[in-house]
Amino acid sequence: MNIVSISTLKQQTTRLINRLASQKEPIVIAQRSKPKAVLVDHKYFTALEEAVVDLTDAREAEKARGEPRVLLSDYIRKRWSKKRA
Repeated sequence: MNIVSISTLKQQTTRLINRLASQKEPIVIAQRSKPKAVLVDHKYFTALEEAVVDLTDAREAEKARGEPRVLLSDYIRKRWSKKRA
C-alpha cells in the first residue's frame, strides 16, 4: 500500500494521481504519520459505493422477511379508507 504525507500530496498531486490511475492501488494520505484519508481510483470508489448500497438493500430485505405480509389490495383498501374518513 502506498502511503504519502499531505505535504507530498500537495507537491506531487499530478504525479500521484497519474500513478493511481495506472497502478489502481489506493494511496493513503498521512498527517503526522497517521492515516487521515485514502485516495482511490474513480472506478474503485464507484464499485465500493454500489457494494454498500447492495449490502444495505440485502439487509433491509432480510429484515423485511420477518415482518408480517400484507396483500396489496388490503393495503390499498386500508390506506384509501383512512383518507376518506
